[in-house]
Amino acid sequence: MPEFLRASVKLVLVLLLVYVLLLTAQTLLVTNIGAQPVVALSSRTARAGLDISITGTGFLPTDTSCAFSSPSSAALVTSSACVTQGGSLSGSFIVGNVMPGDYVVQASGNLGDFAQTLLEVTGGAQIGLSPSTGAPGVDVSVQGSGFQPTDTTCSISSPSSPNPILGGSGACAIQNGTGRAVGGFIVGNVPPGEYVVQLTGNQGDSAQALLDVR
Repeated sequence: MPEFLRASVKLVLVLLLVYVLLLTAQTLLVTNIGAQPVVALSSRTARAGLDISITGTGFLPTDTSCAFSSPSSAALVTSSACVTQGGSLSGSFIVGNVMPGDYVVQASGNLGDFAQTLLEVTGGAQIGLSPSTGAPGVDVSVQGSGFQPTDTTCSISSPSSPNPILGGSGACAIQNGTGRAVGGFIVGNVPPGEYVVQLTGNQGDSAQALLDVR
């Protein structure tokens, strides 16, 4: 075979190899882009204590476990559970006692793949006093909502000084799994003024209200 013909054949083979490599790289790139994991929440807005479900697709089929977290706040995701199979995942978590705002929720496979989405927290635990004004000796009832469903006990206290609660603390009970709390206390012998009353769940979540002693 003449030398120029042999060189032409080599050139054609090299060009063909380059074309195949470029085509393969493009296919892999498109495949990788199409396989980017995505997640969806059962609700895009929630109050603290709400149970949120998550579903995800496009994760690595070789993932054997998964987890939920938040780069925005370590306190956002509590009591979470996640399972994965064949590149899909599902699970849920309870929204922690965080301030209202937008938070990033992240679902991660054990091989490093992950996807993120936003959750808007609209509010947290709150309490009301009845009555919210009164003189020393008045019996005040406390009702709360939005506490974490995993709370099993609660307490009523005050960070104010002097403490407006007779005996230093009040009685409190929480309805398991509902986030609702009830309790009460007697106003102690304190000077007139505004005092903070706080109800705290055993998971660390809390809410405050003002008591006006007259």
